[in-house]
Amino acid sequence: MSTSHGRSRLKFDRAEVTEEADGQSRVRVTLTLGQLIFQAGAAAAGTGGPLKAAAVATLEAVQQAAANKFTCSLSDLDHVNALGKDLMAVLVDFKFEGRDVQVFGSCQIAGSEVDCTVKAVLNATNRMFELAIRE
Repeated sequence: MSTSHGRSRLKFDRAEVTEEADGQSRVRVTLTLGQLIFQAGAAAAGTGGPLKAAAVATLEAVQQAAANKFTCSLSDLDHVNALGKDLMAVLVDFKFEGRDVQVFGSCQIAGSEVDCTVKAVLNATNRMFELAIRE
């Protein structure tokens, strides 16, 4: 995989929220890395709804893209106001090369909160992703 600037970061393509027959929502996230496409989905069950599902699906797609060189899970997700701006903020727990690391990511809310959640997760995970795929 190329690690030239801009090519080693996963990019947001889209997030789709669909309604299942049982009334539950499901979120499907699509990320890209150059010409490569990574997709994952999660059910919006329980607390957190579609925002948590978007974060979980994004983390699954990130792990796929990194060929499972690390594991990551959502520690926390919140809509916050900081410095007069509305943000989606996430904390992600990583297990990488025998170490446990927690990283923070955020995205200013503009438009869809589901899209902003995916972008906040990418803000948190792309630094670890770049480390994991370095050759």
